[in-house]
Formats: sequence, structure tokens, C-alpha cells
Amino acid sequence: MNRRSFIRLGGKAAAIAPLWAVAPTFASFSRAAESAPAVPEAVLRRIGITTVCFRERFTQTRAKTAAPLGADEELTLLTAPKFLADTLGLHNVEIWSAQFADMSLDYCRQIKAAAAAVKSRIINIQVDGQENLSDPDAAKRAASVDAIKKWMDRAAAVGAPTCRANTGGGPPEAWDVNRTADSFRQLAQYGKGIGVKILVENHIGYSADIDKVVAVVKAVNDPNCRVISDWGNTPSNSPDARVAGLSKMFPYLELVSAKELDFDEQNHHVNYDVVPLIKATEASGFKGIYSIEFYGKPPKDVVAAAEDMIKALAANIKA
Repeated sequence: MNRRSFIRLGGKAAAIAPLWAVAPTFASFSRAAESAPAVPEAVLRRIGITTVCFRERFTQTRAKTAAPLGADEELTLLTAPKFLADTLGLHNVEIWSAQFADMSLDYCRQIKAAAAAVKSRIINIQVDGQENLSDPDAAKRAASVDAIKKWMDRAAAVGAPTCRANTGGGPPEAWDVNRTADSFRQLAQYGKGIGVKILVENHIGYSADIDKVVAVVKAVNDPNCRVISDWGNTPSNSPDARVAGLSKMFPYLELVSAKELDFDEQNHHVNYDVVPLIKATEASGFKGIYSIEFYGKPPKDVVAAAEDMIKALAANIKA
């Protein structure tokens, strides 16, 4: 995939700038501004949301057994930014690779334009595919690196400063931090030329282990390779253990996946209290964006659940 000249502009500066530092000034916050007028604009600039939350409204990620969507219900990556701005007042939009209708850079530029039209921006692409950046087979690993580079090109084209890639996995005994780090090191170097940081998340495969996430980033040792902390992907037996696990990633933190998992019939999250997680993250000195995500037993009302998370974040994060 060829890179366009506009993607390269300011690449090195953008590659090392923290995500929060380039947030735009938003003129209005629509519904959120009306329902929560006490939330300062500077605080709202630190809150985003991923399109994963509304996966049942995207044709590509809707359950196969679900009834067809009505004409006014379907979302695409071209319509999601306006929907999120109008319903939640959120202008930081994280998008999911599974919801792309077209892999071309032209489509990516359309996504960027759709976000800009409502004074929003795309903050990250969450890439989930067959790539295995830890594959012991050098040729397969190289092919995975090339595939993620194409996603980084798309991130640049949508205007996102970051791109999340999975480590891939395999048998526990096959784990080799240097092999995985070599893949991310190549991606970090590539991203410097197009203004995109590569992010590692405590997610799936080898990266389900927070210690392995930290080991990879430390081995890469490049400011263009950073971390996403995911609140839901943190096995623990207590609130203190969950905070302790996530705190290992604080020194390398670029973005927070403010995830909730399962919801009860009253639309309440039941797995853990998010407030201690927010407070611990803020206490670490993090000044970036919290991107709301739901992935488990979904809330009956996704918008209402997102509004509740906005309130929890706004009460505990600093401008």
C-alpha cells in the first residue's frame, strides 16, 4: 500500500507527541452538554468511546442470528462520529478493524472527513485479525508485520495517532520476548515516518499476561511503542489486585480502554468498580484519553451505560 505525501507531513513530531496533547477544541457537546452541563470541556476532551460498544448496529459485527437492522439503526464508520457526537457529546472516536467496509486509503480519508465534519477525530484503530507478531516462523511473522504496517497506513489516513496490534500467541513454552519485541520494534520505526505510534494492549494471546506486555515494551525501548491498559482484561481476585496489575503498565501508558464487561437487567455493570481504576490511573500522572468500551454481556441501553461511564470519569479525572 502506497503512502500519500500528506500522511508523511509532520510524521516525526506526531509520532512522539502524546495522544492527549493533540486533542482539538470542540465547539459543542450536544446531548452530553445538555445532560451534564457541569462537566468541563477540558474533561470531556479526555473521554472517548470505541465503536465496539455499538457492534450490534454495524452490519459487519452484528450477531448472525439477529434480525435485520432498520434503516435508521445501522451505523458505519462514516456515520458513527456524528452519532456519537449527537448522542453522547463525545468527539474522540476509537474504531475497530472488523467494522471497515473498505480497506482502501480513500475510504479511510472519508472516515477522517466524516469525523472532522462534526469536530471529532479518530484516536486509534483496534486491529484484530489473523496476524501473529510472535510467530516462530520468520516468514509468517514478517507477513504479519507487513499486514500491521498496512493498518498503520490506514491509521494515518483516518488521522489516528495510534494503532493497536495484538502480539499473537502460541504455546506458553514458545514465548520469546525478543522475537515479539523485534516485530514491534519494526512497527515503531515504520510508524515514525507516518506519524503513528504502535500500541500493545493487555488483550489476547501472549499479551493476556500483563507482565509480557511490559516485557515487550521495555525490550522495544522506543517512545513510538506504547501501551493501552484494558480494565476488563485483567484477571484478579480483588479490586486491589486489579489495580496492582494495571499499575505495571502505567509508566508506558498512551491510552486507556475504560472497559466494562457484564451488565444486569437494570443496566448496571456487575464485575468491578471502575472508580478505583480511574483514581489509580490519574494518580500515576496519566493525562491522556479514557476510551469507553463494553464487551461481555452487553447493556440493554448502550447509550445510558456510556452516559454512566462519562459521569464516573468526569467525577474522577482532571482537566
